[in-house]
Amino acid sequence: MIGTILKILLLGAFVVLIALTVGLFIMSGVAQSHDVVRIPVPPSTFIAGTEAGSNGSDAFVAPLRNSSFRDIDRVAQLAFHKGQREVYRDEQEVAFEGETAGVHYYISYILTRDTSPPTLVAATTVQTKNRKGKYYWKVVKFAHGRLMPYMLDRMTVMAPD
Repeated sequence: MIGTILKILLLGAFVVLIALTVGLFIMSGVAQSHDVVRIPVPPSTFIAGTEAGSNGSDAFVAPLRNSSFRDIDRVAQLAFHKGQREVYRDEQEVAFEGETAGVHYYISYILTRDTSPPTLVAATTVQTKNRKGKYYWKVVKFAHGRLMPYMLDRMTVMAPD
């Protein structure tokens, strides 16, 4: 009896894991269909300065076709993730810092209005602080790489400006 219950629970967990994985790939596909692509972390930005000593970094760029952000203040106001505190702001970039489960991270939004079309970049750097953070990041890294482009896409599409 206990063996049967355990098998049912494991099968249920496996089905949920498969459904979550399929959902992440669908979200990633939606972002790609809206021209959100992975790029290197832009040089000469605050976030590039946090890359040294990090365990991982990535950046995604989205064109601003149907919506436009007036300025970086509006981007900061509508940012999909703001960490625990703002650590940097200039005319083109706003950066936030946070920490969770042994992982210290920065997330930066970079607004480039002098290109056609204007673009918005979301870049992150991650540094693990202990063994717990190292294992946490190994698990979360897969979802992060698929969820970030989707969230950036939603941010640009839903912008009310």
